[in-house]
Amino acid sequence: VCYILSGVFFTISALLGWFISSKNVLNIRNKTQKQIAIYLFMFVMILTIVAVGSIFTASLIYSLNIVEGQNDKQRGVIACLVDVAGSCSNCDCVLSEKISRSETCPEIQCPEWTSKDVSKIVQTQLKQSASLAAIFSIYAFSALRFGNDLRESVSTYEIEYV
Repeated sequence: VCYILSGVFFTISALLGWFISSKNVLNIRNKTQKQIAIYLFMFVMILTIVAVGSIFTASLIYSLNIVEGQNDKQRGVIACLVDVAGSCSNCDCVLSEKISRSETCPEIQCPEWTSKDVSKIVQTQLKQSASLAAIFSIYAFSALRFGNDLRESVSTYEIEYV
């Protein structure tokens, strides 16, 4: 959910940035509209920082805690879902959405992968998620700083009537 939210927030901030850059300040009304857009941009960037920060935190916590506590069924399900090369056997029940009631699933899914293999792969994916979240948070903080500088700049605009 946080991945989708952060993507939506980045998209909204990009659209607001486009609006702010294309908006000319010719009178008080235009200046007010641009200031409101800047405040919205800054608010959306704060929401983005919160979403990306929660992704970063959750990824780090789960990467440390996921190693323990896997039973054989969980290991098999995770292995079947993560396997992209097709090296797992007995994964038809896990991957198919429609299972007939007469069909029984095998007890052990993906016996080829050990619990250690699954833990390493899941840890790697979570560390990659944390790395991307850190990169996105750096971008969000720099965009927030830019929004603050822009807010200060726009507030000093003087509009003269000729």
